Amino acid sequence: MGEGAVGKTSLVRRFVLDLFSDDYLMTIGAKVMKKELTLRDGGTLFPITMTIRDILGQKGYAGVQEAGVKGAQAVLLVYDVTQDDSWRALEEYWIPIVWRLVGKIPLVFAGNKVDLAPDKTYTKDVLGYLEQKYEARGFLRSTKTGENVEATFDQLGRAVLRSLDEPVTRIAQPTPPVKAPSPILAVTDKIMTDFCAGFGGLETGMNVVRQQFEKAGVDVRTPTKEGLLRVVDLLSEIEKSVKPLDVVSSNRLKRISWMKALP
Repeated sequence: MGEGAVGKTSLVRRFVLDLFSDDYLMTIGAKVMKKELTLRDGGTLFPITMTIRDILGQKGYAGVQEAGVKGAQAVLLVYDVTQDDSWRALEEYWIPIVWRLVGKIPLVFAGNKVDLAPDKTYTKDVLGYLEQKYEARGFLRSTKTGENVEATFDQLGRAVLRSLDEPVTRIAQPTPPVKAPSPILAVTDKIMTDFCAGFGGLETGMNVVRQQFEKAGVDVRTPTKEGLLRVVDLLSEIEKSVKPLDVVSSNRLKRISWMKALP
């Protein structure tokens, strides 16, 4: 989890596929990738399968983000070491979401783009502050060079193993932001989560949603009513293959009504 453009998707691709691209890879909703690995902990080898949810960082998509967090056993919090706002957002927005929905599960911090850091001492101090405050491990890493990518996910896996038998502390607190999201982003979020809820959940449904958004040419950062209408029609076509026509029609009208209510 983390803000948009901090390098979450590149980090996951580097770990799972050993690929890196300088191109910005925008996540639509949540991408799910898996990797099998073996961890040594306390002299014992543990074969595990990591299911990694790469969650949309754009503010205003609380439904998608909360769906992605539920069921998590640990969270990798990614920030850009060249952008102070990105690590502050972890404290102000992302960690409160995690604590409210799944409790105090293990956290691992990843300060990304360390190869671009202008002040190495300050960069280390920020990571040290986060580690001390949240009693968590952290790494300064570079997706471009591969520095600390394996170590980051290795720590994430160990954190899960060591917390399996520990009770999770629950925290009741509101999820930021206090400021209301853009109405059109809120509707886009509802369309995404509504489709996924009736199409096998986040892992299955969001894959389809992402394909239809791309097909419709809709940028989740700046959606338009016209673009969302194309998305709604495309999703209806998909639903026709698995749902009765009356349900498909009802879903389409419901989603269109959300758009008509926009200012």
